[in-house]
Amino acid sequence: MKKTVAVFFLFIVTQSFGQKNVFKKGLIIEKNYYTEINFEFISEKIIIPIEIENKVYRFMLDTGAPNLISANLKSIIKTVSIKNINVRDATNRQNSLEIVSIPEINFGGVIFKNCPTLVDKNKDNLIFDCFEIDGIIGSNMLQKSIVQIDLKEKVIRLTDTKKKLNLNKENAAKLYLIGGQKSPYIWINLKGKTNAREQLLIDTGMKGFYDLSLKNFGILQKNDIYKVHNEGIGSKSIGLFGVAKKSKHYRVSVEDLKINNTTFINVTTETTNDSNSRIGSEILKYGIMTIDFLNKKFYFNSFENTINLQEKILGFSPTIINNKLAVGIVWDGDLKKEISFGDEIIKLNTLDVTKIDICDFITSKTIYNKKDTIELTVKTSKGLLKTLLVEKTLPK
Repeated sequence: MKKTVAVFFLFIVTQSFGQKNVFKKGLIIEKNYYTEINFEFISEKIIIPIEIENKVYRFMLDTGAPNLISANLKSIIKTVSIKNINVRDATNRQNSLEIVSIPEINFGGVIFKNCPTLVDKNKDNLIFDCFEIDGIIGSNMLQKSIVQIDLKEKVIRLTDTKKKLNLNKENAAKLYLIGGQKSPYIWINLKGKTNAREQLLIDTGMKGFYDLSLKNFGILQKNDIYKVHNEGIGSKSIGLFGVAKKSKHYRVSVEDLKINNTTFINVTTETTNDSNSRIGSEILKYGIMTIDFLNKKFYFNSFENTINLQEKILGFSPTIINNKLAVGIVWDGDLKKEISFGDEIIKLNTLDVTKIDICDFITSKTIYNKKDTIELTVKTSKGLLKTLLVEKTLPK
């Protein structure tokens, strides 16, 4: 059996700017519906079946993005071109993409008509290729719906009538729909040396639990909210338009992070280049999440009231550069003497990384989750091979 490994953080978030109405123009949704859709959960991505023109395609559910299809799918189905708009991805890179209207999208038997949708013009898109998807269902199409995601049952409940769901108003918070694509945001409470609030994007397309933007870190750290463990220079995030620019980042932890009535303790995260902090799809492991776009409410029915997220972590973060696994950011001071941003990862223990398809890194769980020490072999920028032991430790 082929061994596979996924050791890096990858997400797509797209945001348009200066286009307040383009993502809802012409959108028609039927009334009084309830449906349940089974989904796959692959490397914390929600993969769903979508029917267009009587054919079923694989899509990803991503509340941090608007609708998006591949150029290949656009060439197969009927679309109506609307215009080109400027788009910013999760790494803050910008580009111009075409937006089209899809006459009809069938999501679990619910018909969405005239759906504004971006077209990805990249020939090579790691998310599309590796997860074998044809597009993304985003927040703009869901703006008149209530979406409940139940990971235990691996089912999405989609409706426009909240009485058809088991909801507890005591576990509810106000939902804010921001921008033309109606991105869902909530406020959370943070506790460090002092207390603070932070507004986060609910991003089901993001792998991981909590992502801290550099902008928010700079504001909140003035009040000693986070404990800074390490600093590093490099890049680890990949967005729609490529790898994030190399910059200075921080690995930090926060004592308490409270979402609605659920408290998460010992939360460790790393800063990103995006202007938004986020809650990612890992939250689905801890409870049932309901995003009520229609009534602007966010529900989280957690399995436990307090959840400890403390874990041992490596002294570096990997990424992918030129379709190869590489060192992204080095956090540990001693490791900085040995490895650097961009060094190609050749071996992890006895696993020859160079013989593994890049998609296996993206779609599978890491093989060393349960190991505190790994033997790492890298090729430096000078072409030298270097082998060293890297130990996972608790943040200090």
